Amino acid sequence: MNLFGKSRPASETRTLRLDGQEIPYLLKRSPKRRTIGLRIDHRGLTVNAPQRTADSRLEQVLRERSGWLSDKLREWRERQPATFNCADGETLLFLGSERVLRLMEGGPRAQPRLLEDDTLVVRVPDTGDAAVVRRKLELWYRAEAHLHFVQRLEHYAGRMGMALRNVALSGARTRWGSCNSRGDIRLSWRLIQAPTSQIDYVVVHELAHIRELNHSPRFWSIVEETLPHYAAAQRALKAGSARYHRF
Repeated sequence: MNLFGKSRPASETRTLRLDGQEIPYLLKRSPKRRTIGLRIDHRGLTVNAPQRTADSRLEQVLRERSGWLSDKLREWRERQPATFNCADGETLLFLGSERVLRLMEGGPRAQPRLLEDDTLVVRVPDTGDAAVVRRKLELWYRAEAHLHFVQRLEHYAGRMGMALRNVALSGARTRWGSCNSRGDIRLSWRLIQAPTSQIDYVVVHELAHIRELNHSPRFWSIVEETLPHYAAAQRALKAGSARYHRF
């Protein structure tokens, strides 16, 4: 509780006026933090602060770091991929390779087809209906993701001497995978856009959580034992995150 008897929210969206623009940012408060930290990733600006930090102190830190923030936000905007418009001729990603989207007229039940020339043909009643195209694309991605993820999970679970439990897809934009204490694994369907090496890293990461539900040295030793070069895939996944979240 604060001095006024009201608990502060753990996270909230705020705006910062910088260089004449309103910049949205996510403020996260934690009783475990001792300092104010700023982070810019594919989601934009996040401010992490101790639970009892006064708003005046937050504003002071943001003003003091305004120059750094301006530079980093400009770099972040320049790195953002173009918006995916679900239009004919758009480039999309599948298992790390670029595919060309071709829209054709067809019935609502027509399934997308990936051709040998790396063209993905999607048939819809109205090729100008972006919402319908997006929905059909997502359903295709999800179906392919489930098949591929289960295959990779079974492969690595066998190598790691584990029994695979429930596997499900998620639409999460903040994490690629999760594992609970029961060993149930959820993976973001958007991960199917990444190369198999990066998918394998997330798969092994979540399987390792079945033994160690933390990020202790023991956890990372399990990951490294199975994927000796996991760090390279981890870095590549982070670098490609913005592209994978384009759709």
